[in-house]
Amino acid sequence: MKIAIDICRLNDPWTGIGNYIANLLAGLAQVDSENQYLLYPYFPECFPRRVADLAAFVPPQDNFSLWGAGRPELLVKLFWFKLKLPKELFLAGADVTHSTNLAGPRLYRSPLVVTVHDLSFCREPGWHKADNVEFSLKAVAKAVKNAALLIAPSHFTAAELEDLYPDSRGRVRVVPEAVLPEYRPMQDPAQVEEVKRRYGLERPYLLSVGTLEPRKNLVRLIKAFQQLLAEGQGDFDLVLAGGSGWKTAEIEEAIKDPAGKGRVRRLGYVPGPRLPALYQGAYALAYPSLYEGFGLPVLESLSCGVPVITSLVASMPEVAGEAALYVDPYDQQDINRALAEITGDRALRERLAGQELKQAARFTQAEVGRAALKVYREAAGR
Repeated sequence: MKIAIDICRLNDPWTGIGNYIANLLAGLAQVDSENQYLLYPYFPECFPRRVADLAAFVPPQDNFSLWGAGRPELLVKLFWFKLKLPKELFLAGADVTHSTNLAGPRLYRSPLVVTVHDLSFCREPGWHKADNVEFSLKAVAKAVKNAALLIAPSHFTAAELEDLYPDSRGRVRVVPEAVLPEYRPMQDPAQVEEVKRRYGLERPYLLSVGTLEPRKNLVRLIKAFQQLLAEGQGDFDLVLAGGSGWKTAEIEEAIKDPAGKGRVRRLGYVPGPRLPALYQGAYALAYPSLYEGFGLPVLESLSCGVPVITSLVASMPEVAGEAALYVDPYDQQDINRALAEITGDRALRERLAGQELKQAARFTQAEVGRAALKVYREAAGR
């Protein structure tokens, strides 16, 4: 069987989708040495800046290959967007094609599988830019119409998709996410210390990871942390790791608020190779997000053996299980309560530590590969 996979989001700066694709490829390589995998560096609506760099992500097995990388980007764009010809003339004629991020072109020669990572743009469009909402709504509607099967990363997102798009019912399959092997309990303290020095992290710190955007709930988190400082717990910094997203004015104002006493540290985008050490050096992850389709930072932190504070909503309980301290993300006082407990109760932190790796072990690359391969076979009728 020939399986084609869109990998065009494997370009810097990495976000959750890049991690998703990298773990998908690694998992498939672990469980399948028979089927042929054709990896597309181009796919409708997405053209990475450095196609040659994507070759580094191709598993070193004979059944994986980068397909069509030598074709000029300008020619591909012209072909797909200007000429009214079947897009499949630029694709490989696979037995099944997997679009890894919403794009759902109509294919005539290959059953299409589409991953829908989350539906926050449907539930709360005000969290996003208007043009992103418009694009995403059109994309998911096309995906539901054109896909043989749809992949969701969690049972929560699968239920959301079937609720919001009834035509998808019976065609949604859950394929969970995983983390790269680098996310593990501290192996080399020197690497952690080097990352701390690079970012000037001299105090113990609570870590928040993710693009600065409204649904990450950073304003309430920052105010809850400021309250913690006012109550006399001054040993910690709050470290925000993530690039600027959209609608950040209120977040920026909260970061600059003098009530934070200079203890709210914004690092900006942190490259993937430094993130594991940043997690490993943290006292806890503070992740009171309002909505996640999966919540990869939660799993990354658990895999590093670092305690997690997260929200009792959306997909987060599904990912964290009994290994997290939960909050109502709409209640600043409850977030403050959790920050005070995790920083003031060592026994609680040790109790959570006993659950973290056990919970994280449920989400492996091999399991991602097995679950995805099952979907591909079903879509192709094999």
